[in-house]
Amino acid sequence: MITYLINLKRAQERLNSCKKEFQKVELEYTLVEAVDGKQIKLPHPNFSHFRYSVLHGKKINLGELGCYLSHLKVLKKFIESDHNLALVCEDDIEFNPSIKKVIKKALNCKIKFDLLRLSGGSDIDKEKGSPHKLKNLHNEFHLSINFGFKSGTGCYLINRKGATEILKRLQIMSLPIDHAIDRDWLLNIKSLSVTPSPVNLKKELHLDHSFINASNKYKLNFFIRYWGMVPYRFFNELFRIIYKIFFYIKIKLEY
Repeated sequence: MITYLINLKRAQERLNSCKKEFQKVELEYTLVEAVDGKQIKLPHPNFSHFRYSVLHGKKINLGELGCYLSHLKVLKKFIESDHNLALVCEDDIEFNPSIKKVIKKALNCKIKFDLLRLSGGSDIDKEKGSPHKLKNLHNEFHLSINFGFKSGTGCYLINRKGATEILKRLQIMSLPIDHAIDRDWLLNIKSLSVTPSPVNLKKELHLDHSFINASNKYKLNFFIRYWGMVPYRFFNELFRIIYKIFFYIKIKLEY
């Protein structure tokens, strides 16, 4: 397994914070310079303005585009390497001391996955994505299946199939990266998560000093959002529930 840390060149405070986090859990990493949204010029060949506006109901946020392209950059590096697994980390995270043991237990579990979501939000008491526990991994941590949308890409484990499918199907951005990769049925992958999250976002870095700043000022007119984003999200969540129910039944029958 290879570990990647995505960091903006100008975000030295975040890098210093992450260095301490990785040292704390004795985890080595490869530093990958993030794509800086401030340096991106529009129109961009990897961004669909129309689809983004309709599906996400917002104006373009160059910080989100930079984040999206940064994750594609890391996944490409992973595919070009000789490794079978990659742990992808953003630079505003903090690890639970048991992170390495949790990952090892998940990999040794008979329930197979292509993508394992490991990070939660800045509120450690609130789990996103409506997780349902499948199997205990270590102490309070469980391998889980999500029946709702799980936001954030602070930390995830991915295999070569997962990375290949994402690179093949998500070259053009039409949604933020966390929305885009959270659609197993479109990507032809199997994703699970760990509950509670063994990786969380540092409030002082994620909320107070965000480089993406996905605030309400980017929202489009209510009527545009209503006729585009609302129907898309309704059917998206409907497909998610149907797919996850079948995936859950398959897991129960096989394991």
